[in-house]
Amino acid sequence: MGDLQRCNDPAAPTHGARSFPQGAITLTGGPLLAALERSVATALAHDPDRLLAPYRREAGLSAVAESYGDWESRGLDGHIGGHYLSALSHLYAATGRDDVRARLRAMLDGLRECQDAVGTGYLGGTPRGVELGEELRAGRIEAEPFALNGRWVPMYNLHKVLNGLIDAYEAAGQDDALAMAVAWADWWMGISAHLSDAQIETILTAEFGGMNDAFFRLAALTGRDDLADEGRRWSHHLLLDPLLAGEDRLTGLHANTQVPKAVGYARSGAEDLTRAAHQFWDEVVHDRTVSIGGHGVREHFHPADDFRAMVLEALGPESCNTFGMLQLTDLFRQESDDLELVDFAERAILNHALTVQHPGHGGFVYFSPLRPAHYRVYSSHGESMWCCVGSGLESHCRYDRFLFSRDGDSPRVEIYEPAVLDWDGIRIEVRADLKESWRVEIAVTADVPHERTVRLRIPEWSEGAEVALDGETAAVVPDAGEVALQNRWEGTMRIVLDLQPRLALEGLPDGSPWASFRYGPFVLAHRDGDDALEGAIATGKDAPHVAIGPKRRMIDTPAVLAEGEEGALEISVEGAAATLAAWRLDGDRPERVELALEPYNGIHDERCTVYLPIGTSADEVREMLLELDRDELEDADVVDVVAPGEQQSEMDHGYVSHASRIEWTNARSWRMAEDWFSYRLKPKAAGPHLVRIRSLVGLPAGGDDAVVRLGGEVAVPASSTVRNVPLYGDVVEAVYEVDVPEDGIDVRFEAGPGGATAGIAAIALMTPPA
Repeated sequence: MGDLQRCNDPAAPTHGARSFPQGAITLTGGPLLAALERSVATALAHDPDRLLAPYRREAGLSAVAESYGDWESRGLDGHIGGHYLSALSHLYAATGRDDVRARLRAMLDGLRECQDAVGTGYLGGTPRGVELGEELRAGRIEAEPFALNGRWVPMYNLHKVLNGLIDAYEAAGQDDALAMAVAWADWWMGISAHLSDAQIETILTAEFGGMNDAFFRLAALTGRDDLADEGRRWSHHLLLDPLLAGEDRLTGLHANTQVPKAVGYARSGAEDLTRAAHQFWDEVVHDRTVSIGGHGVREHFHPADDFRAMVLEALGPESCNTFGMLQLTDLFRQESDDLELVDFAERAILNHALTVQHPGHGGFVYFSPLRPAHYRVYSSHGESMWCCVGSGLESHCRYDRFLFSRDGDSPRVEIYEPAVLDWDGIRIEVRADLKESWRVEIAVTADVPHERTVRLRIPEWSEGAEVALDGETAAVVPDAGEVALQNRWEGTMRIVLDLQPRLALEGLPDGSPWASFRYGPFVLAHRDGDDALEGAIATGKDAPHVAIGPKRRMIDTPAVLAEGEEGALEISVEGAAATLAAWRLDGDRPERVELALEPYNGIHDERCTVYLPIGTSADEVREMLLELDRDELEDADVVDVVAPGEQQSEMDHGYVSHASRIEWTNARSWRMAEDWFSYRLKPKAAGPHLVRIRSLVGLPAGGDDAVVRLGGEVAVPASSTVRNVPLYGDVVEAVYEVDVPEDGIDVRFEAGPGGATAGIAAIALMTPPA
């Protein structure tokens, strides 16, 4: 998350004033150690030769292995290889295992061969990446949010290998990795020198990952001001300027495009960029984050005052976003002892980040739907090559840095998981399993007797705490957030910390009538069965990452009926679980049911519910749920759908275009073109279908000679009506009748000469009504 010092130099300074030298913290058990061990197994299950295949192809070298499929062969070729470098580097730093280092050396040696073969410093698996550099140098720039010069986010892709090289140097002590990273940076600087700031800003239209962060990191490592200046040039004004003005302009933006930019701002050390990073953190955490610590729907920021999509969509918070927010949080922790940073990190780690790695096979989750009674999809090793697989590979070995911090020579235990801090003549061993007991035992051992203050965080989720040092009660100041034990430490002394967990009702940030329950640090959820988990492990062609099984009706969701928060919290708790009295509203009269709640982070391979509808009137809650069902009923016959302007939806549907662009209305994206764009929709079975196309009224209307082609033929709608659709407003809804072959049908929008297409908001393939 934050930088690690060189592992072959234990005396080197740490990244921040409040962190510890590499190797000072050791996990000794619990879910964090289990995640680390699974990460090692997953990393070793991947074949370096296959990950290197796109790099060899682009360098003109002969193939020694077949490239992986899925995203690794669909335009993001090589991006997992960059993540893999970072993963191996941090896994080696965490474990010191020789087999992990051997894999890292195999990757670095293979990449160096590719870089040497190109001869310019360029290194990447991006299709036609060498040519891309020359195109940009010549000023040919065609950019939209998810494409640059006809390639799928190439700078995002290239950032992964650059970041991996920097990690290999900083975390794993591989000196040649820094030389390779500097050579890559020099290649880019030779291109950048020919581009104006305006041209750079146009390039930044396309998602570019944390390229600004990488240049700031390289500048710090090399002392080169030109690299720091380049980092600032990569600081996208689309996001930066509103943040500096204190304006929330996140609505509609692709979330994982923005989070890495903010990480770069925080890394820069510049006052204005750091201020922008804090503004971003505040907007995301305070106004857009749900109880599990994640944010976003369908990869995007939805309106902060409308969270309906969060409880309706199957594409809930994205794993990459939470990993990125933890990285940003860790950077802030290096300079601040603000406990709100720890509160967020603990929430996000325990309730989202850890949950997106399967406890058995180790597969990774892309989206964590918060729709009631829905489920998650896990990757399969070697088949699924999504961004969240890459970030998952490199993130689950770095949570230990959140467990302890320090103020000068005073260490503080911040998150209570089994671990040992061995630093500066003092050893602090934490024994804890909060799911089993709210008692934490801490052994403090001093090499030689000395005076020091050891601090223990009192979490915001605890009503208070009782602390005893070698059997003597220590004073705990109410609401202080920590207890400071100033003591002469000698030999081994034992601390017992008894926490007093609070049961909390946590609503959605927009104040809508939905709430989750949190007991202590754990968000609670209800199990809803393992039926119809279609594609729960992503395998086969394209390895779908979305839970496409049937959705339960909203009216089937039990409701909490109570007068106020106090009434809603009248539930029984035991350990980290609880039993809630709720009401089913799908019958003639409310029916009382007992719901068993347990920590969400322990539920896998099953449907579950985190957010429940809440209210005082059964009739009002019932009508709200029925209305949501009515809104969805018209989509009951949809078998495939494209959301124009949403990256994964478009890439999963073979999006291609010329002179096309994305716009937003009411936080939903739409696409238009001065020339054309197209998608491919696929049926479940060949035969008669309907294609429903929604275009925005007047934004733009489209030229008179604009056409829609279905399967290559100009199509005429069977019906066309104007209606109001939530989040979009008024749309023209045109329905076309078409026979669709088994392998799908192309839907293409063409502008006439000198004109434009309509603004296309949604496209659905539907079976005809019975």
